[in-house]
Amino acid sequence: MNVFKQLITSIYSPKKISRFRFQGIGKTILFVFLLSLVSTIPTAYHFSSSLIQGINSFKVTLDNELPDFKISNGELTVDSDGPVEIRSGEFIIILDDTGSFGVEEIEAKTNAIGLLENQFVIAAEGQVQSTEYSMLNMTITKEELVDLTDQMDNLLPLIISILVLVMYLFGAFIKFIEITVLALFGLGIKNSLQKKINFKQTWIISAYSTTLATIFFVIMDSLQTVVPSGFLITWFVHIIVLYLAIKEIPTTKNKQS
Repeated sequence: MNVFKQLITSIYSPKKISRFRFQGIGKTILFVFLLSLVSTIPTAYHFSSSLIQGINSFKVTLDNELPDFKISNGELTVDSDGPVEIRSGEFIIILDDTGSFGVEEIEAKTNAIGLLENQFVIAAEGQVQSTEYSMLNMTITKEELVDLTDQMDNLLPLIISILVLVMYLFGAFIKFIEITVLALFGLGIKNSLQKKINFKQTWIISAYSTTLATIFFVIMDSLQTVVPSGFLITWFVHIIVLYLAIKEIPTTKNKQS
């Protein structure tokens, strides 16, 4: 059975999940990367769409509504008496040289772009990226930034691709940790059920046991629906599926002498 069929099967069949324990670890690792890819797609899509929308909104707002400013020696100077906050579509543009706003405040707004005292921050669907002005090692005015954002249109596909790749690799790393922790729970389950399987087999079963909850949250993320207590629900489903899968393994009876 190929990994795509395994993906479908492991959503609904603990019995078949239990049978996957005999396959090689390489195929299971491939499955985990596939599952990580599937789980990344909704977040990557919404992040990319929001980022593109945010950059376009920023260009319009920057050119027409923001006061003059200058970034020099790693600091922002604004021709304004205080922070400037402008809503453009679903994005909020913030210009602040007073230190009133930080990364946390920008992140809390979900979709926002901040030219702050010492750094540039962009939050898209809760995903935050920040860059210190000191890394630029140059002086930038409002007019020069307008020209720079025009040039970014050509680089945006590359930037998005890199960010999505980073998101995928980070998601895969977290998924491997999640499966390993679940496999430790599996050791306790298999001992309580008196099933003779080793840690490798438990890890393989654990990998497939994460499918149901992962696919559920992929659907919820696609619909942009927040699930209360999502972490607890995820682990509850993981452990239940793992328990049912291990339970399907035949118990080896000791021969009576």
